[in-house]
Amino acid sequence: MLESRERDRPLDRAEIHDVLSNDRRWRALELLADETPRDLRSLADDIAAAESGESPAPREVRQSVYVTLHQNHLPKLDSLGVVEYDDTSKQVDLGSRARELDVYLEVVERGDLSWSEYYLGVVVLGLVSTGASLAGTPVLASFDPYVYATGALVALLGSIALQIRQQGSPWFDRLTE
Repeated sequence: MLESRERDRPLDRAEIHDVLSNDRRWRALELLADETPRDLRSLADDIAAAESGESPAPREVRQSVYVTLHQNHLPKLDSLGVVEYDDTSKQVDLGSRARELDVYLEVVERGDLSWSEYYLGVVVLGLVSTGASLAGTPVLASFDPYVYATGALVALLGSIALQIRQQGSPWFDRLTE
């Protein structure tokens, strides 16, 4: 259990890297983000199926995943406040600090845009339209170049606010408290 002063500080980079450097911990957090709380057995079965590529996974793989989750990974995540693990009932739930890892767990599907690609597109579009307006391009020159530049900045600001709202931000949460 975390002491109250430990809960007040955000996870540092080394802790985040350590948590996410293990595939089983990573998968456990992804599965818990989709369905929580979960019992250890179903969590282990799903991770074992992903690792083995078979459903259900072979018994030895399921047992190995179950034991390492129970003895190593879940207690570690629990000690950091990322999950809440009751080793008696074998129930696992996301902890108070799980949101700090959301941005690292975001998976962009093939063909979809990541936030960074979207931001790059907004900046390029803003620069091109502003430059075209300055150069006197017939359609784009009808508006002042400041309109395009301001529009791109407003789009960036709005997008960043949306992303922070969707994914959360420990830094922003501290500012608003």
